[in-house]
Amino acid sequence: MRSQHAARSPLLRERSRGTSTRRSLALVASVLATGLLALVVPAIVIEAIARDRVLPSVRAGDIDLGGMTTVDARARLVATDEMLGDLPVVLRAGGSSWTATHRALGIGLDVDLALARARPIASSDPVVAFMDRLRVIAIGSEVGLPRRASGDGLERWLDEVARAVDRPAVDGDVSIGSAGVTVRQAVIGTRLPRDAVWRAIMADGAAERTVTVILDPVRPAIDAEDVRAAAEEARAATRPLHFALDGETVPAAGVAIAAVERVDAADGERLVVRPVAAAIDQLVAGAVAGFTRDAANAALLAGGERLVVVPGHDAIEVDAPALRRAIAGWEPGDGPRTIALPVRRSAPAFSTSDAERVATTTTLAGAFTTFFPVSAARAHNIGLAARAFDGQAVAPGEQFSFWGRIGEVTPRTGYVLAGTIIEGVSSEAIGGGLCQVSTTLFNAVALAGYRIDQRLPHSYYIERYPLGRDAAVFAPSVDLRWTNDTAAPAYVRAAATGTSISFWIYAAPSGRTVRFGAPQQWNLRQPAADQPADPQHAPGYVVPGRDVLVTRTVTADGVVVHDDRWYSHYEPVWGGPAAP
Repeated sequence: MRSQHAARSPLLRERSRGTSTRRSLALVASVLATGLLALVVPAIVIEAIARDRVLPSVRAGDIDLGGMTTVDARARLVATDEMLGDLPVVLRAGGSSWTATHRALGIGLDVDLALARARPIASSDPVVAFMDRLRVIAIGSEVGLPRRASGDGLERWLDEVARAVDRPAVDGDVSIGSAGVTVRQAVIGTRLPRDAVWRAIMADGAAERTVTVILDPVRPAIDAEDVRAAAEEARAATRPLHFALDGETVPAAGVAIAAVERVDAADGERLVVRPVAAAIDQLVAGAVAGFTRDAANAALLAGGERLVVVPGHDAIEVDAPALRRAIAGWEPGDGPRTIALPVRRSAPAFSTSDAERVATTTTLAGAFTTFFPVSAARAHNIGLAARAFDGQAVAPGEQFSFWGRIGEVTPRTGYVLAGTIIEGVSSEAIGGGLCQVSTTLFNAVALAGYRIDQRLPHSYYIERYPLGRDAAVFAPSVDLRWTNDTAAPAYVRAAATGTSISFWIYAAPSGRTVRFGAPQQWNLRQPAADQPADPQHAPGYVVPGRDVLVTRTVTADGVVVHDDRWYSHYEPVWGGPAAP
């Protein structure tokens, strides 16, 4: 403080001299203002006063430089600069403070700039220079105490403060994974306002400096509102998904059908929830595989007095493009999201309603079952034929032909070699065993009371069939034919096991009654001693030959509809002489 008072004492003396000078010049100015003197004289006087001195009424902060010589003014400013070096600079920011001296920061008074401001105003126009100087003398001038920074001390100090208070912004984020929707909230960062701090520290003045600043906020590119909107949509897109069809609801596979992307927008970056095409395609493929089905005809189970309906169903084809659009069209909500599967349906050829109509209008008209010895090949062929005839309908007035209805009987259609009778002798042929099918069908049709158009016996009597009621078939001429001579369709049902085959004929009640007469047989005869043995029969086993007559009478309301006489001629057959 002593050095400060010492520096100010000459200043007081200079201020006294400056006051006297100002009074003299004020008088001159007054004279000039009244127009008593010419401008030349005052100009000469002012120029003489300001030649090597600071003009009167010039101050630099609280220092009166008026009237000082340039040397004295510089010395005064240099002394003030020295005093400034030890004064503190305090910076408060972010709840903390930092202190350094002006000298440590390389901050001092800019003496040259202060003197330049205090010196007489230069101008190429003497009138302008005169008037400017006259104004300074009349009303005074404050030139300030400009500061200057040398070296990098202030920059390094601000770097230190910035490292302590600067915080980067944290962009918000939303992601979709196996755990669901994950949200990272946005965080606003902070930044030291360096330019503002610099200006505050370097402002004119020779006093200690305390600068308090509010940190600049650093806004994240993805802010809280972006996160909120994206999280809401992501949760909508990840709701559990169910597919519904015909009252059945099935959970869809748990795959992420959406992803959050960060994209550029006109006003900055945004989080956008977009469908994941591959995941949606996976869901659609699963729905197509799980729900697409072919049409299934209704079935009629035979065996009882009435047919039992097994419902069929429509064909269903999932509309894949429509399902993709539905999956990608998520909406906010709580709980699972259920999508009614968009499908196209087509009815089967024989619908459930068709089957119900048949079942309610028909009853069992005739049925028959025959059995056969164990033979894999024979059972195979009989099973194929049973499936071929099962479900066939014979319209009123239509004739049924065994060979016309069964279709192709070849290895290509699955038939194999099995036992048959060829020219009166047991042998093998493709489709062997079909005579068992025709015989069983003949008996069911005969019991139903339909007209028999063609029926032929076997070469020899096969004991597992009713006597005189067998029906041989051998393509193409040996056929079984019958006609539906009623006013209602006849429905043929067939089923086979490994040792049997059954036929059922269902139709609307016709009022017909069927009666078979007891078989009449005559002309029984044994094989001749030289008759070749039949390989299908064991040695010593004999089936005598005979002639057989079977009658059938069909009546309706007491009127005879059919009076049939079926004649059969059977040759004897044996397995050869018995072993001794």
